[in-house]
Amino acid sequence: MLFPTSEQSSQSELLQQLRKQLEYPRQLDVWSSSSSDPCYTQPTAVLAVTCEGSSITELKIVGDRITKLPNFSGNPIPNVTLSEAFVLDSFVTTLTRLTTLRVVILVSLGLWGPLPDKIHRLSSLEVLDLSSNFLSGSIPPKLSVMSKLHTVNLDSNYFNGSIPEWLDSFSNLTVLRLQGNQLKGSIPSSIGKAAMLTELALAGNRVSGDQEFTEG
Repeated sequence: MLFPTSEQSSQSELLQQLRKQLEYPRQLDVWSSSSSDPCYTQPTAVLAVTCEGSSITELKIVGDRITKLPNFSGNPIPNVTLSEAFVLDSFVTTLTRLTTLRVVILVSLGLWGPLPDKIHRLSSLEVLDLSSNFLSGSIPPKLSVMSKLHTVNLDSNYFNGSIPEWLDSFSNLTVLRLQGNQLKGSIPSSIGKAAMLTELALAGNRVSGDQEFTEG
């Protein structure tokens, strides 16, 4: 009989906490048993957990909540976003305790609120996809210290303010998708200094040169 390691138990507890914070979406019913090893989660189109050894390196959860409304104030909407009990800061805190994550894909889950700077604690992250949620406020500056990021997808949210000036600090960034937000102003010249950037999607914002285009 195989017994879970302390790392596996800890990861299972964190995934159970994430499941609770996401208000028990049906996609995560496979985690209903706290004793199950998350590394043996059967991958589907809406859920995948990838491990190296016993460490979780990829977490993909795709929900089915509608995501674009003509008027969204930033406050929760019953049966559309997660409830008013949801706290994005606490959710991200739990997520960052999965310290070996390299890929995070959390799509159409009804996440709402400003994305906290503490997301940068996922220092090994290479892919961040939070598209089709209800994230608002400014794009957090601390993203700029996540040196391993090569793909960032924040499409179809409600981020506002200007496109950050610090994009050239991403030495490995190849894909940046900000389509369908509420960004405004001009495209910063620093984007031209992001040497590895091959795809930049900006359509559906109020920025100068508002279009989706691909470089390279």
